[in-house]
Amino acid sequence: MSAYTYEMVRENSRLPVHFSYVQEPAHTILAHWHEYLEIILIVSGGMTAVIQAETFELSAGDILIINSKDIHMTRTHGDTTSYILLQISARYLQQFFPNFDVLHFGTWIPAGTALEGSTCAPTHYLMEMLDIYQKEEDGYPLLFTARLHDLLYCLYRYDSCWLASDGQKAAHRDILRLTQTMDWVGEHYREPLTLDEAAGNLGLSREYFCRIFKKYTGQTFLEYLNAVRVMRFHDELIYSNDSITNLMAAHGISNYKIFLRTFKKIYGDTPQRMRM
Repeated sequence: MSAYTYEMVRENSRLPVHFSYVQEPAHTILAHWHEYLEIILIVSGGMTAVIQAETFELSAGDILIINSKDIHMTRTHGDTTSYILLQISARYLQQFFPNFDVLHFGTWIPAGTALEGSTCAPTHYLMEMLDIYQKEEDGYPLLFTARLHDLLYCLYRYDSCWLASDGQKAAHRDILRLTQTMDWVGEHYREPLTLDEAAGNLGLSREYFCRIFKKYTGQTFLEYLNAVRVMRFHDELIYSNDSITNLMAAHGISNYKIFLRTFKKIYGDTPQRMRM
């Protein structure tokens, strides 16, 4: 996963959305954002998600909805976590909701929870979509899209609201500041960056910067910076024959103890063993 704040998403061939069934070991995706509405249904295992300052602990049957442009990070747990991933572009949704920018869907639907006043079941629609997608029978994009629209109507009718403009502007200001910082880290992470420098770039006090960074990403600035360095290191570790020491230096890593702790937290192993 790129350490940059903005994630590029691509639709599946023959479908108007990105849809996949994901099975992965313990894995962390750093704080980022995209213009897609993202819906995750946990099939097995567990996931921790931090979205716009809130932390959610998810298990089988839970649905997570990440609204367009929300800063979020996720971490799966255990040997394997399986989940359905659905990402719908803002452009596609604006066909049905011209004011999509101020439409907000509820973030968490716990397993077995019925949406108030609703007879529809988001979990049922997502599982049907998975079955249709995996079978790929003749004409499946039509049936898949029909279930997609059923799901969207259900969520819009029973699990959404229109945001107040003042609150949206305040949140947008802080989010814009953080995305600028994340882009800056992505470009300069090899350099000896400091917390004071990050806050100063935005013209903010150290205290206020720390507060909003932790609030919206679930990490301190230094935790995020260390994770970016480790993930870039890991990308090269897999494909490069260079020594671990040289790779650490190339990615701005100087504290081996912090590096090893961060690496094991993200990948569940040591770099030495991953190369064996």
